[in-house]
Amino acid sequence: MDPNLISGFLTALIQFGRELSSGNRVHVIDFGAFDICLSLKNNVIVAAIVDKTADTNAAMAILADVNNAFVKQYGDILQEWDGNLEPFEIFKETIDEITKNGKASEKKILVPVLKGKVSPMLVRLGQMDQNTYDVAKMCTGKLTARAIADQLGKHLKDVQKALHTLEDMKMLTWKEIG
Repeated sequence: MDPNLISGFLTALIQFGRELSSGNRVHVIDFGAFDICLSLKNNVIVAAIVDKTADTNAAMAILADVNNAFVKQYGDILQEWDGNLEPFEIFKETIDEITKNGKASEKKILVPVLKGKVSPMLVRLGQMDQNTYDVAKMCTGKLTARAIADQLGKHLKDVQKALHTLEDMKMLTWKEIG
């Protein structure tokens, strides 16, 4: 994507945010599936698209670090900057270092994984209730307990109870993602 287009968009977005908040700076803009986090300092705007599974507060701190490093490295150039982005190309390496290649703010998330398969026969034999069976079918290692509850239309506490039952039956393990 064209860096000038992105820059123009972010500038307009920040101006809009300032208008809405009477001069207070907007730092996080929710776009549904992701957030755009902004760090504004010394007339430099650093922006990042942050996944919903990431820690937004950590992302903001990291963006502030990127902003500080940029101003420190290019402060002299910025005072008389002509709009040419070429002198800043090498800064991508510094960004990767500070952001750990874009993974610095990721949270570790635990998701349930069913060991093997679950048979509907367990429900018919009374060894498992229907709620636990429904939850077990969703334990594929991709969904959190909250996501399972949302998809099944159940309360989180009911899903957690079912997960504990599956753990007690030694049918469940947990995997870290993110």
